[in-house]
Formats: sequence, structure tokens, C-alpha cells
Amino acid sequence: MRFSLAALLVLLGLIAAPPLFAATVEYDLVIAEQEVNLTGHPTTAMTINTTIPGPLLRFTEGDLARIRVHNGMATETSIHWHGLLVPPGMDGVPYVSFPPIEPGATFTYEFPLRQSGTYWYHSHSGLQEQRGVYGAIVISPRGSIAQEVPEQVILFSDWTDEDPHAVLRTLKRGSDWFAVAKGSGQSLLGAARLGMLGDFLKRELQRMPPMDIADVAYDRFLANGQQEIVLPAAPDQTLRLRLVNGSATTYFHLEFAGGPMTIVAADGQEVEPLSEQRLLMAVAETYDVLIKVPAGGAYEFRATAHDGSGFASVWLGEGSLRPAPDVPRPNLYQTMGHLGLKEVFAFTPAGGMGMADEAVAAGRFDQPGMMSMHDMATMADTPNHGAMDHSSATPASEPDHGAMHAGPPAPAMAHGHGGHGMPPPLSVMDPNGKKGAADFTLLGADAAGAPDLAMDGMAPARPWPPYERLRATKPTAFAQDKPVREIRLTLDGDMERYVWEMNNAALAPDDTITIRGGEVTRFIMINRTMMHHPMHLHGHFFRVLSGREDERAPLKHTVDVAPMATTVIEFYTDEPGDWLFHCHLLYHMESGMARIVHYEDFAADPALLAGRAKLHQNTWFAWGEAALLNTMTEGGLTLADRHQIFSASWEAGWERVEETEWETLLTWERPLNTFFALFVGLDLLGERDEIEHHRGVAGISALLPLMVESRAWLDVDGGARVSLEKNLPLTPRLKLTGEAEYDTHEKWEGSVGLAYLINQPLSLVGRWHSAYQWGVGLELRF
Repeated sequence: MRFSLAALLVLLGLIAAPPLFAATVEYDLVIAEQEVNLTGHPTTAMTINTTIPGPLLRFTEGDLARIRVHNGMATETSIHWHGLLVPPGMDGVPYVSFPPIEPGATFTYEFPLRQSGTYWYHSHSGLQEQRGVYGAIVISPRGSIAQEVPEQVILFSDWTDEDPHAVLRTLKRGSDWFAVAKGSGQSLLGAARLGMLGDFLKRELQRMPPMDIADVAYDRFLANGQQEIVLPAAPDQTLRLRLVNGSATTYFHLEFAGGPMTIVAADGQEVEPLSEQRLLMAVAETYDVLIKVPAGGAYEFRATAHDGSGFASVWLGEGSLRPAPDVPRPNLYQTMGHLGLKEVFAFTPAGGMGMADEAVAAGRFDQPGMMSMHDMATMADTPNHGAMDHSSATPASEPDHGAMHAGPPAPAMAHGHGGHGMPPPLSVMDPNGKKGAADFTLLGADAAGAPDLAMDGMAPARPWPPYERLRATKPTAFAQDKPVREIRLTLDGDMERYVWEMNNAALAPDDTITIRGGEVTRFIMINRTMMHHPMHLHGHFFRVLSGREDERAPLKHTVDVAPMATTVIEFYTDEPGDWLFHCHLLYHMESGMARIVHYEDFAADPALLAGRAKLHQNTWFAWGEAALLNTMTEGGLTLADRHQIFSASWEAGWERVEETEWETLLTWERPLNTFFALFVGLDLLGERDEIEHHRGVAGISALLPLMVESRAWLDVDGGARVSLEKNLPLTPRLKLTGEAEYDTHEKWEGSVGLAYLINQPLSLVGRWHSAYQWGVGLELRF
């Protein structure tokens, strides 16, 4: 007995002190460019060890990870270990914590595993994550011998065949093509169809662009690199699904056709079991859930894109297909809150939404939850539109999941499951694997055309993440004697120029957030945009505070900050270094929504500091458009970065005039915010190939209520010009255009017309011009 007890104590000692006997687990990852075909059309992607996603990396807590990353591409790359607590030099963010991996080079990451759970890895170089550079990580708990329940790892992602740099360029030019392409376009007739012309008018008075909850139209949504997959599961078997959202920009509604799921871990950290029927998983989050697979069919675990434009499917079990229910598409026409003259005539977008800088500085929006638009509760009295059920709407923090479908599992599809590990047919999707995204009607797929609509975050069928109901299994509160440093951060954006900011500024060298070791740092994040932002802090876990005292607030590394809402997190500063803090929507981060969190006593490598200017590089984007009618031509060329815009525009006409007359305007413009910009320029006027007059001009551009674009200038000849322009979408593809201009030299000029969007680069236009009369032709965007 004494010997057995001694042996047991020795065994326990070995388990408790793994660093002395830690295993070294090694992997080699080769990042290379290769041709892939995920949509039926071959395209060039970036793979890890020839696959998308990259290989699953498995470790045990206490192991020493040694991972050699080989760059087989002609461009630099990197790997970031998302959610892992690693030394700063191993975090994998170029110019923040380590130098990038140059073409043909190899970098060896080496760090101890200080935690267990589900995590992932991805490139932190440019837009490479969108091209396929990502994979999952599973770290088993120290001392675990066997899995308690069988498990499967599922990594969800989004995919476009288009070059991500072309995607960003489309976003930068303010194009609404992606909204049209995925059936999220909004228009006057769509609003009328829903009886929501008042909401349409209200949004236009606020000078807000059409609402959307996702920026990009994707070709596919993937589960472990495929549109749908089959995973083994026995009848009545309980499975642990390790779920990773490795998307570039897509949130997913997760639902299992066989019944509710039980969340047991979030971002790798254990939580008290929480039953959910439908779960919204933000970009870059991970969840571990338990499901029980019923007998009598193959049940779908579906990940539906937040904007409703498509989904990925995972089938579990054998037999007839039992699909998960559809998620209602978001009602993009519904507006929120009070609108008064103060908001209509505000000088800033934040002021127009009732969240002006002075109110933020006064702490008015510091409490977690929905902000501004103070009569959100009145939405419960809004008349029903489609499938909306505002009469039973509950706050986003307390969705009534029982109201969704608490009945029996979904009925079986008419056809059977092939079994034998073969995937089921793509029967629940259209031939493109997307729900409605490619369903172009003559006048364009409108957001009002979906069979079911629900208000995002307000209707039970479209819940937001369940943070207020998540509780850690152990206390997470910090000692009360620790000093607390509060840092207020607004999340801001300009959809027209596609610039995303914190505290009204994009990432720049002087925008470091400095913190001090040994303190509790609290970030108060105030979202003044209509988009969700998944905010990720490198090198730390933080507590997500819900506004009430909770010693078991969940620990996370990524948290969703909902539209027009405040999210508060806090963390203990015991990881000295420079760490990136950013929105994990890839194109938002690339467009400025990021900061470096710097420990004040940490001395960064001088070589890294010397190269940090590349991190803050302000990329230039160029685009143009040209309309050629039988009576005239007009167009423009634009070169822009985050802070300034160079443009050249022209107009020339030959109908009803003796000689072809033309005008060219060259300008430099400095935006003050989304509503106002200052400009200077040179105006050239002439006939045929001769310049007859030129004049310097200076003025202001303003976006007026009702989305009217205005411009006023004074010229060096003592003259002045005022112009107004309005584009009104009658349908997502058909726009009514109008322009009026008064010049003290040239007097009045104006035009009115229609433009029909044929495809991304081409429109058919018809226009009446006061000088050149009626004309028809084409408009080309490039």
C-alpha cells in the first residue's frame, strides 16, 4: 500500500511538472502559390502543404512547439498563432513582433504551449488570409489520456475567386456591386414593397449609405475547404465539435438540424455548459459545442453567412437528409431610433447617429449594450414586414431561442443519403451553392425580395453572440487592489471611401496605445458604425464585461462589437511586448482599424522599429469611369489613399453646338470626414483641341441630407460655381440620376437620366443634357 501511494505521488508529480519532461512537437509548413478549383473555375491561391485549409496542428498543453515555416512564394509571408500566449517575437505580425519571412526563406517558431483548447493560425501579411493561408490548432489539456467524447474539428471560411486586392479596390471606389451580386441591394421600389419608404427616407436624411452587414460577395462558403462535407457519426452519439471561424469577413449563424448545441468552450477557454439553438460566431472566434446526433437520418450542421448570401454544410449520420432550417435574411431597410434636426444637420457622421465626439468624451456611452438611437425599444411596435415578428422581439442580449423551432428535428429530404463516406448531393443549394446570391432578376435582386426578413439582433431568429449568458467555469475577476486604467476607443468608418478607424484615425505611427505592466487595462469600445467589428487583442485573454458584477465573466481573445453598441473588456497587463489590436474583418484591418498596444517599459528591436513604416504604409488605389453617348462623353480618373484624393474629370459634347466643346477639372481633395472635404484645382475649358480658358478654383464638397452630393467653389477670375448631384436607386440595378449646376460664367446647366447596371464594369445609360439634349450609350468602369 505504501509503495502504491508513493508511485501515485511520483506519477502526480510528473504530471504537475511537465516542463521537465515536455515533448517537443515539430511541424513543417510550406506556403506556396498553386492553382485550385473551389467553384468550378480554376484560380491561383496560396496553400499550406498544398491544401486549403492548412494541416491541423495538434499539441498537448506543456509541449514545446517547434514549427518551421517555409516561404515558397515570391512575396513575403508570416504566420500568426491566433489566441496562443506566445513570446512577442513568436507572435508572427510583420514589423510589430518579428520581421516577415522573405521569399525562399524559412523561419522557425518555437514556444511552449501554456494553454489548452481550440485555436487557429493564419497569415498576417497583407490579404493572404483570404487566399487560403490558415489552419486549425487543437491543444489537449495537460494530463489528458483519452477523449471523453469523440470530436471533430471544423474550420469555416469564405472564398472568392477574385484577387483580394481587386476586392479591396472595388470597396475603395464606393461601388455597390457586391450588394447587388449577393442580393442585398436596396432601392426605392424595394422600400415601397415592404411599406418602409419612411425608413428609406430617414436613412437618406441621415446621409447613411445603404445598410449591409457584410462587405463582400463571396463565391463559396467552406467547411474544411469544401462547400459541404460528411463526417462520421453513429446514431444517438454525442460529439464534440471544435468550431473555428477562419473567414476573412464572414460571421456565421450555426445551427444543427438534430437539436440544440451545448457550448462548453469559447475561444479555447472552458465555460459553463450553455444550450443554444442558433449561435452567431464572429470572425476569428472558436467555440467547442456538444451535439447529439439523432437516429434515422443524416443531419445537417449548417453555417449560414450572416448576410444570408449562402452557407456551408456538414452532414452527420446516415440515411435521409435532414437539413437545418433557413435563417431569415436581415431586414436592411429597418432603421433604428430617433431622428431630429440635430442629427439631420450634424457636421459629422457620428453626430448624425447621435454619438458625437463630445458625448463620447463625457462618458455617455461607456456602459455595455446598445447605444444612442434611444428609442430602440419602440421597434417592438413596428408593423410586421414579411417574417418579422417585432411583437415578440427581445433584446439582442436575451434572444428567445425557444421561439425559433423547439419542435422535432427537421423532416427528411425526399431523396436518400448515399452513405459509405460519399457526400450527399448538393440538393439543398442552388447550382452555384449559394442561396439567392446569383438570382439576378432583370432589375436586380433586392434585399426586400427574400421570403423571410428579420431585424438583426432584435428578432429571435437572428441572435447576436451570447456573451451575456457565457460564464467561465472558474472565477476570472482580478484582485480589487489592482490599479485600473480605462481607455476609450471609438470604432469609426467611412463606407464611401472605405476607410476604417479608431478614435477618428486610421493606423499611423503615432497611434500607439501605451499601457503599463501590473495594471488592469479596460478598453471601452464604442461602435459608431452600422457594421459588426470582431476585435482581437494579440498576446492576451480578456474578460468580456456585460455591465453587471460577474466574477465569472468569460475569457476571450476576440469579441464582437455590435453596431451602435458598446463592448467593454479588461485584461491584466503581464505580457510585456508590442501587440496588435485590430478588427479581424480583413479589409477593415487593411484599411486602418488597428493599433499597436505597447507596454511602456518594453524596448522593441530597433530593426523592427526601422521597418515599422511598412506596417503604416498608406496604399494608393486608382480607378476610373467613362460614359460614351451618341451626343457627349464624360468620366473621371481617381487616385486616392486614406487622406487625400487626386481626380481628373471631363465632359465633352458635340450635339447642338458648332464645335465640340469640353471641360476638364483637375483637383486635389482633402476629406475632413464622410460629409465634408476641401479641394483646390484647375479648371480647363476649350473647343476641339484648343484650351480657350483656364482658372484656379478652391472650394468645399459636402454630402447633404437625402444623399445629395454638392460642390461649391470660387475661382481666381472672381466667379463661383455651385453644383448638386443625386443618384436615386429605383431598383438595385436601375438608377435615376440628376445634376444641376450654376456657374457665374456659364450660367445654368443640368442633366437627368437613367443608368442600368449590366455587370460590374458596364452600365447602359440614357440621359437628357440641357446643352446636348437626349443621348444613349454605355458607361465603363475600370
